Amino acid sequence: MPKNPEENHREYSHSARDIGAGPLAATTLARKRRRRYLGGGIGAGVVAAAVVAIAALNGGTVAPSSKAEASSGPSKSYAPFNRPAYEQIASQAGATAPVTPTTVVVSKDETGTALPDGMMGLSFESDIMTDPRLDPGNSTLVAELKNLTKPVIRFGGQAADRRFFWTSASEGLPDWKLVPAFQGDTRQIVKVTPADLERINRTVVAADAKVLLTADLGHFDPDRAADFAKNASAIFGERLLGIAIGNEPNGYYVKGNPYLTLRPEDWSPSKFMDEFKAYESAISKTAPNVKIIGPETYSLNWLKPFAAQQTPSLGALSYHNYPLSTCLPNEEFFPTIARVTSRAHMDKVKTVVANIAKVAKDSGLPVWLTESGISSCPGSNETTRKHVAAMWIVNYALTVAQTGVTQLDVHGALDTCKGGPPASPICDTGAYKRPTGVMTEQAIYHGMMLVSALAPGMFHNVDQDGSENVYSYAIGHKDGSMSVVVVNQNDPKLSAQAPVAIQLPEAAATATMSQMTGPAFDAEAQTQIDSREDAGVPESQRAMIPGFVPGQQKVSLPLTSGTVTVLTFTF
Repeated sequence: MPKNPEENHREYSHSARDIGAGPLAATTLARKRRRRYLGGGIGAGVVAAAVVAIAALNGGTVAPSSKAEASSGPSKSYAPFNRPAYEQIASQAGATAPVTPTTVVVSKDETGTALPDGMMGLSFESDIMTDPRLDPGNSTLVAELKNLTKPVIRFGGQAADRRFFWTSASEGLPDWKLVPAFQGDTRQIVKVTPADLERINRTVVAADAKVLLTADLGHFDPDRAADFAKNASAIFGERLLGIAIGNEPNGYYVKGNPYLTLRPEDWSPSKFMDEFKAYESAISKTAPNVKIIGPETYSLNWLKPFAAQQTPSLGALSYHNYPLSTCLPNEEFFPTIARVTSRAHMDKVKTVVANIAKVAKDSGLPVWLTESGISSCPGSNETTRKHVAAMWIVNYALTVAQTGVTQLDVHGALDTCKGGPPASPICDTGAYKRPTGVMTEQAIYHGMMLVSALAPGMFHNVDQDGSENVYSYAIGHKDGSMSVVVVNQNDPKLSAQAPVAIQLPEAAATATMSQMTGPAFDAEAQTQIDSREDAGVPESQRAMIPGFVPGQQKVSLPLTSGTVTVLTFTF
């Protein structure tokens, strides 16, 4: 139950078993993770030298300059790189527990997966499509969306099949019987018209965004869905990424839960496909350019048969994933800081998403996580609105992207911060149930901004040895530069700085630094990027990695715990 009785109940039917959550293996902070080092001319002697170099760093204090070591390759002339050194946030008072030194060896070899442009997006329930704040003149939403690069705005959720009524004619509301999701649920059917799509399009254009829509499958009506697609195509044009047919059809029958149940007990993947194809046929006749996505499930057992019967208009496989969605505090997969920061948790995420991505790869389609977040549980928990959520989304987004996901939409709302869904990335600053249109970011949105600010490119293989709470990712960009992202999930209240040594594929000519910070995992409204409230300092203006000298191939520096650091190199 929510800790605050005013908090809205969020409406999802996932279970941890459906999304592949498994037992979290016991781990310790001091355990080393060793992997076989890849090629690129980097031998064990270099790795050993890196360990010695970082072990010599002053244990946990901010050094006036970090040690960056020259490569041993042929001499080459490099132009001076004169920028101020980045001033890293200091460790918290009392944070003295030593962190195992970590070496990161970046290979010249690519993984075959990419961080795409415009990967990050926001997902909303379809019944907010009539909200006047979706007009640029009525809120600051566009300003928030501009902090993401070419974001996706997705409308769907369980409202799409229960309270969303589309019409382009002069029709009254249908006489659907609404089943309350929870005690005191007073939400009503919402009628969406072309005028609402026009309003949304003004925001989409102003924010340089794209849009994903969901047709109501709960009330079987292929012709109405086709009219919806036709109007959406005319209004959004190329900014319409696609239309999903229903939301989470694998959950249309849940014994004992009348709110979730939309189909009889014998509902199955094959019956869903029959209805899906009827919708697809109707849409293809009236809006042949519209791509259809699906199946919008949270069950691999439904994804596989859907992908096997893919149809001509299908543009992407879509899946929903909330890794920690058991909703009672005494349950094994209830979201806690300890769980979201554990190596076992992120390893499990990688395994689950790899299985999803394999289905997509075998079918020749991209895979999108169109609805996601730490948890789908209603109310607050110790991760909501906290700095740990910002760190988690960076780690999660880069993990799933490196696994093959090309779009990630984090579910949220436009409700007021007070009383609204606490896991929403953004919220309205007005009083409870009295929105003003002035939006603000929650901590998780800062992590989304950091990922969105990364230039697109191909992931490179990375070998890492050291602290299990340090994660590293390397992305090679089209202009030949490279970003190395280091997520230091050691506890900022307890742990000293983490000594990190990075071996690059070749000597670097320039090296800049950006960092997302927060004083504690449970800190609220204190997450920043480069001491700013937005996406941070643009790469062209960023400060230099302390101690960097052009021509170095290895950089060693201590990174404050509880931070995400982006190091960008040119060669």
